[in-house]
Amino acid sequence: MRIERLSCIFLLIFLLASCSGCAFEARQHGGIVIMSYNLMNLFDPVDQGGEYREFSVAGGTWNDRLYRLRLKALSSAVSAAVPGGPDVLVVQEAENARVLADLGAALGGYGCVVRAPEEDALVACGILSRYPVVSARAHRATPPEDGAASVPRFLLEVELDVQGHRLAIFAAHWKSKLGGAAETEADRRSAASLAGAIIGERLARDPDLAIVLAGDLNESHDEYLRVGRAYPTALMSPAAGTGDWLQISGDATTVLKAAGVHATASGGPVLYCPWEDAGGYSYVHGGIEERIDNIFLSARALSGPFFRFESFSAIPPDFLVDGDGNPLGWNGRSCSGYSDHLPIRIELSLSE
Repeated sequence: MRIERLSCIFLLIFLLASCSGCAFEARQHGGIVIMSYNLMNLFDPVDQGGEYREFSVAGGTWNDRLYRLRLKALSSAVSAAVPGGPDVLVVQEAENARVLADLGAALGGYGCVVRAPEEDALVACGILSRYPVVSARAHRATPPEDGAASVPRFLLEVELDVQGHRLAIFAAHWKSKLGGAAETEADRRSAASLAGAIIGERLARDPDLAIVLAGDLNESHDEYLRVGRAYPTALMSPAAGTGDWLQISGDATTVLKAAGVHATASGGPVLYCPWEDAGGYSYVHGGIEERIDNIFLSARALSGPFFRFESFSAIPPDFLVDGDGNPLGWNGRSCSGYSDHLPIRIELSLSE
């Protein structure tokens, strides 16, 4: 994982209010809830150029009424999964800062809203936080020479002040399998290498930093097994050693023991994956339930001293799926639905 292969760009932050003065009302349970949700292409009702056909105002397929309908639907999905909304909401496929701000307002307000800089992709990641943002950056990997071409996407990095303690949130959206799983794997490995190198560098500088990586990675935590071990995937277990991938483990002891050893940019981190001990799924493709939306934790986000992992859930509100359990994605013809992904969330407890 060579960080010199990566391009790093500072991010401009769009703030609904001054983050240095963000007022945060503590949740009754005394913890912090982080959600990741792919919005399935949330566009505003203004043609910016390049919109998908079904979201073209000039083409007559999109307007302010439909936009408001989608905002209401998506906000109801988020609120039903986490009453009152999560403390930190990581989203994918948001067109711009406006849609993030409008979604935040529909959810009752978020003091800090961050989106990736302008890029070639029409939609990008965003982070809404009720905690103050201390710093924000965006990173983008050099596209792989031997992989399928794709539009490069930024990896967002936001550092939050949680009651005087630092929590780093990374928001990611990796290349889909469109074009073939094996053919596009190099692109996902490049993105995984980027995440591992950046996180490893942060941990080398400060091993006590709590880090959460969340997003639509277009890859299940057990992808290597799903492809029959035919080739290395972007997510691999520590037993595979270091390479052009991100090391994850569902065993807390493994993550905690590796924290001191792998907190270097060259060795890469081992992050905790909660999927292995949980039920559910976040996406369905070809009738197969997949877990391509992920939330990973560093050792200090997993087990203190200030943050401690409490729970993970992918169980959706009933109205987000049909009778067969398929996510009810937005349907432009019926003007109904939510997203083709399901929201996933974790809760971290806080201690003084």
